Amino acid sequence: MTRRLDQGGFMSDAGKFAGIFDGLRQAYGTYNVNRKNANGKNLGKANLVREPRTTALWEKHLSGEGVSVGIIPINETNECRWGCIDVDEYPLDHTALVDKIRKSKLPLVVCRSKSGGAHCFLFCTDWIAAKDMQEVLQNLGAGLGYGTCEVFPKQIQLNLDRGDVGNFLNIPYYDAAEGLRYAIHDDGSAATLSEFFELHGKYVQTPEQLLSLTIEATDSTPIPDGPPCLQHLCSQKISEGSRNNGLFNVGVFLRKAFPDSWETEILNYNTNYLTPPLPLSEVNVVAKQLQKKDYTYKCKDSPINAFCNADLCRTRKHGVDATATGTLIANLRKYNSQPPVWFVDVNGQPLEMDTEGLMNQPTFQRACVEQLNFMPRTQTKQVWEGRLNHLLTDMTQTEGNVLEVSQDASIAGQFYDFLEEWCTSKQRASEREEILLRRPYTDDEEGITYFRLKDFDAFLRKNRFFDFKPHKMAQRLRDINGKSILLKVRGKPVRVWSIPAHEQHSVEVPTPDFGENKDAPF
Repeated sequence: MTRRLDQGGFMSDAGKFAGIFDGLRQAYGTYNVNRKNANGKNLGKANLVREPRTTALWEKHLSGEGVSVGIIPINETNECRWGCIDVDEYPLDHTALVDKIRKSKLPLVVCRSKSGGAHCFLFCTDWIAAKDMQEVLQNLGAGLGYGTCEVFPKQIQLNLDRGDVGNFLNIPYYDAAEGLRYAIHDDGSAATLSEFFELHGKYVQTPEQLLSLTIEATDSTPIPDGPPCLQHLCSQKISEGSRNNGLFNVGVFLRKAFPDSWETEILNYNTNYLTPPLPLSEVNVVAKQLQKKDYTYKCKDSPINAFCNADLCRTRKHGVDATATGTLIANLRKYNSQPPVWFVDVNGQPLEMDTEGLMNQPTFQRACVEQLNFMPRTQTKQVWEGRLNHLLTDMTQTEGNVLEVSQDASIAGQFYDFLEEWCTSKQRASEREEILLRRPYTDDEEGITYFRLKDFDAFLRKNRFFDFKPHKMAQRLRDINGKSILLKVRGKPVRVWSIPAHEQHSVEVPTPDFGENKDAPF
């Protein structure tokens, strides 16, 4: 693939580029690559920056002199102006992918991802509901043969009040002149930044055009978002001896995925995925069975039992648990604070939990009731733990699902902020004896601050900080070289904590000059 370079700076391009990749404005992501996995995908640490983006930030992204920017496509009102199908396959023939997209007459712009995969962008002239963008991209991905690939936006709504900002996507054209994250022309050549703007102008859609996009699913993507066992069987074709049971389970999937057209779809699946196809009379018998009630998959029966992957199936939109319980639990993400905060999408809505809520099913159900007004059905301990392990595995393998947060956003960070405030405030003791008056005392010569733990605990509670009990407070104090000692105060031993003294900062606020004192206006 030939790489063509832009010449000159990026100051004039930054605003235009930022407008194309607009999204959530109160936060953005960065990603630091530090290793590769077995298939060559770059891995590293994702970081979340909770501040607005600036033109200077975009200029540094395009010049390669700053961090690589990741954008959350869904905004504060749960709308998008762009979306993406993330083709995470290695190695990938980008030219063949672009050719397939053009033959399907789809207005997607393909960009090489940082790991060598592809980001297939769909751009819109105006904001549309994230749910609509997601559904269109899922349909197009399935039609292109990438039905199992992730799409962005991952969420259809955000829970900003609880601190969840969803998932970000690394944006192309980092180090635009020399980097490898460029758009790809139909002939397979790399597009310069100015040529990317031309591609955007050529393929950007109005909301009406975007919502009307459709594509027929290819033979390589049977059972989109369905059980992996059926995906495997259909890809190999279901043979004699297994056709009736196989078609029945396919019918269960079709009733969920295509509630208005499943009777037509079952005829197509019989023709395309059974060898030889069943006679029409036998297909009608299966269809009449399915009409009687909402059946679930026969997971313990042949032929699907031999290819069962229950943990993976439970994460699928039309998988076994989603079918049986009406609940889809997916896309676990972790904010790596101390302690960590977890979010998971339940039927497309973000749910916030602590670690106990994640591990304990009744606590999880309670969180669903309190936040989503919905209670998932109880599962066996073995099934729940299997689902949780799969969510955790998928989280660690998914870029950007483990987010590092700033120290001051963590519980421990807040604890240390309160500690510094207490030790350096005007209420601190001037003499050692004032420790008994519930004040911290700093010995400036020693550079040590002394205080009683119960007094600091009372200060924390006054400021509505209840996250640490005394034993956790003691551990955090030890982490900064604190020690529990006996200190003589007025001749009596008193149990206190000693910690390194905080640096004192004197801040002078200038008095504003209002000029000469003239007559009062009133």
